[in-house]
Amino acid sequence: MTKIILEDLGQDFLWLTVNDDGRVIDAGPFQGNIWRGAYIPLQVVRVGERCPIHHPPHIKFGYLRYRVTEIDRESNDENGIKDET
Repeated sequence: MTKIILEDLGQDFLWLTVNDDGRVIDAGPFQGNIWRGAYIPLQVVRVGERCPIHHPPHIKFGYLRYRVTEIDRESNDENGIKDET
């Protein structure tokens, strides 16, 4: 699982939780039901850049308006791995 934290520009969602296949499984604090099922290509997500997303029919291989501020890659151990690059 990977948690992508977005810059706060007053939008209803500040983070997206994505599984290892790139599917959004949750978003919050609001709009989780809207973003579930969207695809985020994790291999190209970078801190400081807009978040790429594919969520037909609303967004077709586009970007969110919000930049990524943090990427938290959780592993199976209790420590997890945090990547801010």
